[in-house]
Amino acid sequence: MRKLSPTKAITHALKSVWTYRSVAIRIAMLWVPVMFICGLLELYVGPPDTEAQQLSSVNLIQMGTGILSIIAVCSMAVSWHRFILRDELSHGLRLDANVLRYAGNTLLIMLAMLVPSLLFLVAVLGAPATAAIGLPALVLLGGAITRLSIKLPAVALGNREFTFGNAWAASEGNFWPCLGVFLLSWAITLSGLLVLILAGGALEQVNSLFGQVFTLAGAVLLQLFYSIFNASVFTSLYGFFVERRDF
Repeated sequence: MRKLSPTKAITHALKSVWTYRSVAIRIAMLWVPVMFICGLLELYVGPPDTEAQQLSSVNLIQMGTGILSIIAVCSMAVSWHRFILRDELSHGLRLDANVLRYAGNTLLIMLAMLVPSLLFLVAVLGAPATAAIGLPALVLLGGAITRLSIKLPAVALGNREFTFGNAWAASEGNFWPCLGVFLLSWAITLSGLLVLILAGGALEQVNSLFGQVFTLAGAVLLQLFYSIFNASVFTSLYGFFVERRDF
């Protein structure tokens, strides 16, 4: 049984992004115009009306931009997995069966995290004391989600036989290290988000429009980084557990 080192896994993922940053930029920049336009549309129409009884044009635009964002993230992830694991360089925007399967599996994983999160929120609103029990359980769920996400690189490679069960079995005995990977990766992402919010808020005090545009551009760049970095983390885990590679 292989034992994972969370710090080595995260360090290896960051090193991969830095070493092959020119490839990461090449993959990500293809989606920059699409994501920036999506951001401008969302900024222009504003937040959806949660009290509306029927779908409005704002809701439809928000749904459309959300779907495009997921496809963009999955397309970049598939390209990155295939480059790191198979030395394959993508040409143009990748929109193939692997990307669609990757998006479907990603949505399943997101739902596995979202449903307990919503239940936790409802429970806390009803009885704040439940946070003492619910929050640790929600954090522990991150370890399980990380283990299941080891399947994603296999999807990117077109391997239809590798299931969530295989991903779980491959990482047997490594729940706590996988939880460590989850917490470290989120700490890095949230740190970047915090810096962006503080910088954008400060600029909005000087010029509202400039601050909003800066925040939008920063959010796009942060999402691009997160897409590549997150894919790199799962690539490292897949390489370690499935292909028996060392960091």
